[in-house]
Amino acid sequence: MTFLLIFLNQHTHKTSTNMDIIKLIFQHYRRDFLQMLTLTLISGGVAIGTLSYINNNLLRNNQLNQGGIVQFVLLVAIYFAIATFAQIQLAKIGQNFILDTQMQLVKRIMDSHETQIQLIGKPKILASLASDIRSLSFAFTRLPELVQGILFVITCSLYLIWLSPKLFAVVAIIMILMVSGTHLIVKRHFQSFRLMRHCEDEIQRHYETALDGHKELTLNRYRAERFYNEEFTPQAHQRRLAHVQADTYQSLSVNWGNSMMLLAVGIIFYLATYHHWATLSDAATISMTVLFMRGPLTSAIGAFPAIMQSQVGLQALKNLGLVPYSPTFHTQQTLPENWQQIRLENVTYDYPEQGGQRFALQPTNLTLTRGETVFLIGGNGSGKSTLSMVISGLYAPSSGKIYLDDIEITEANRDAYRQLFASVFTDFHVFEQMMDGQGRDISEQEIHYWLQQLQLDEKVKVQTNRILNSKLSQGQRKRLGLLLAALEKRSIMILDEWAADQDPQFRRAFYEQLLPLLKQHGYTIFAISHDDKYFHHAERILSMQQGQLSEHNAEQGKAIAEAQSKNQSI
Repeated sequence: MTFLLIFLNQHTHKTSTNMDIIKLIFQHYRRDFLQMLTLTLISGGVAIGTLSYINNNLLRNNQLNQGGIVQFVLLVAIYFAIATFAQIQLAKIGQNFILDTQMQLVKRIMDSHETQIQLIGKPKILASLASDIRSLSFAFTRLPELVQGILFVITCSLYLIWLSPKLFAVVAIIMILMVSGTHLIVKRHFQSFRLMRHCEDEIQRHYETALDGHKELTLNRYRAERFYNEEFTPQAHQRRLAHVQADTYQSLSVNWGNSMMLLAVGIIFYLATYHHWATLSDAATISMTVLFMRGPLTSAIGAFPAIMQSQVGLQALKNLGLVPYSPTFHTQQTLPENWQQIRLENVTYDYPEQGGQRFALQPTNLTLTRGETVFLIGGNGSGKSTLSMVISGLYAPSSGKIYLDDIEITEANRDAYRQLFASVFTDFHVFEQMMDGQGRDISEQEIHYWLQQLQLDEKVKVQTNRILNSKLSQGQRKRLGLLLAALEKRSIMILDEWAADQDPQFRRAFYEQLLPLLKQHGYTIFAISHDDKYFHHAERILSMQQGQLSEHNAEQGKAIAEAQSKNQSI
């Protein structure tokens, strides 16, 4: 019926979504989608043919011989086969779309700039990976009902017009009232789901707080009580309320549709019996047709809120602001492996303002020479980690230039530049799979060699280049991080306060044995450190203070580190 299409178009226009999901499916799976539409139209035609057969051979002629029964059963079987196949095809299209969305989203996360990932925040990304993908998946389980329901209603409408234009007009008026009421209900449902989606983000953040802060909450039960009662519980109740409202509106839309369909049947018989608008056989056929399309129409109306929910999820995915999807992992740009210097010329970096606070890396000039060991010192929040992120290419400078020898690092070759670095940052991650910088497997002898150097050969089990037990202490996990970085065989390694979690014996081994060993294997070392006792192991000492970089000798660096340590302890 055209009024149903008008309703769908009207509603999607008001929500400014324009049925993005169906458009996306049509763009990416046009051939399969058209095949499904054709099959659905055929199944609708067969269903109408079955109703017509009943009307002509049973209701009008009151005859249905043995041969007629065979034809009738054959029509029903054909309808069953075509309708089922069409629904399966649409389900396959939907699940292919879900698979592509999942794969592309993870790839876009990996390709996005580090600043964008930090700006979005882990809870919001995880909520999108869970809730939004789930809402898309649920929508596609209902999408066959929506599409097939619309097509089936159109086919039935044409048959009703052929039987009795006047009764069709009455049915159309009732259906318009039904769809208009459903439109109002669905608008409310959509608003409730938007609120529920916002609550999901907040609850995800509270989940992480409960896990990440478990030790602190265990030690301070008053904090735990206030967190539970003042932060988590109100948000959980708000989500429950939004969920109940959404479910209520969906139930209203379905039952409103059922009630109006039954009303239509009663009016059809009334007009046929008392006003003679049609014969009783035609009235029975029309009523049967209305009841027959009641299921698909009700399913279509019931599916529409799910589609709208997926629109919210799709919009949330868009709002993440991730880079566009690219199937490739590697850039065509290359940089010389035998580089000799990395130069920063008047490089600055400005963080986005948060909570009225703003930090900026001041104009920085720095030259790193291949093969040297450089220590960077500075107080908390001075800009040490920011400088290391800029040097490694994870942050793009706000102004100034970075050179590799005489080659300027730009957006075009920044990814190739990043491939020069291995790192163990403070928020490092231990991957189970071990490989070199080119993605190739490592020999067991080399793995065992580094495990021995890191004193992990009796603590870590490795099988087929995979770490089987990474549940270790923080200091031991940092050693695993260094193991993975060393195996990559890059030309420069960034270590962000790596020794802070090591015991005194291994800390000494790190400075006196591991750093020289890494240099022997070709690494240039850029290490953030506060261990002034070992400053003599570096060729150069740099310090950061309020975003400004200075260079010192070992004695000066030691004095600065001691002064900063005293200031932080006061």
